[in-house]
Amino acid sequence: MATLLFNGELRDGSQPIFSSHNRSFRYGDGLFESMRMIGGRLNFSRKHMQRLLTGVQLLQLRLPDSFVANSLESWAKKLWEANGCPPSSRLRLTVFRNDGGYYAPETNDASWHLELWPIESDQYHINEKGISVELYQDIRKPINKLSTLKTANAELYVLASLHAKAMNVDDAILINQNGNVIEATGSNLFAVKNGVLYTSPVSEGCVSGIMRSVIMDVAQANRIAVYEVPLPLSILLNSDEIFLTNAVKGIIWVGAYRQKRYFSQTARKLNELLNKSVEVEAEI
Repeated sequence: MATLLFNGELRDGSQPIFSSHNRSFRYGDGLFESMRMIGGRLNFSRKHMQRLLTGVQLLQLRLPDSFVANSLESWAKKLWEANGCPPSSRLRLTVFRNDGGYYAPETNDASWHLELWPIESDQYHINEKGISVELYQDIRKPINKLSTLKTANAELYVLASLHAKAMNVDDAILINQNGNVIEATGSNLFAVKNGVLYTSPVSEGCVSGIMRSVIMDVAQANRIAVYEVPLPLSILLNSDEIFLTNAVKGIIWVGAYRQKRYFSQTARKLNELLNKSVEVEAEI
């Protein structure tokens, strides 16, 4: 298994680093960032760091001084080099409160570990065949301060993924406590109507996605209108396109929801613009 970083030290990924007292294991007391490196450079590192620090503050965690002494990009590059410098990589940074206590922790001091998996492609590729989706309605996602974070408690997404598997589709669409469409199991959601983008605002309970933010920036920079508005269930039947976004895969074209079929023209155009924006960012 690949080498990982644990509190800044390189470790053999095949060896255990946690005890059964780990609070992320016991209580889901932590959060994580999913990230993408291309050519040894961490994409959108400032956005990732900003979201991480927002979550750390909300969960009242204290990161080690050694972590904040270096940039997130420098930690990622250290791990990338230790794993043979693949052309592209998926990374997961997990931060969790240290052992001790029951629900009430004994300390707010936190630990972190960074993992890496190689990816062959050196750019974002949109899927050639559209994925299929279905609604998951058994549990509605509540709207609160935790809703926008990627916390270690992901049971809702696990159950939604099991629902998608049972329905023989590729992904599940989640709804919030108001019955509005907000996201998929691991991605934010965009709808397209007459060339205009619509996506749920974070006030509706969706994760504050990094790629969601990037795509909104890219769209606006290229004069593609984008609106953050609550998305009723009817959006799934009335849209010309539906696509998903996450930091690792980029843009994921949805081809079908039940009997509804979607185009992919806008999604493919945005994918091209996304790759150009990554190239520009790398040159800065």
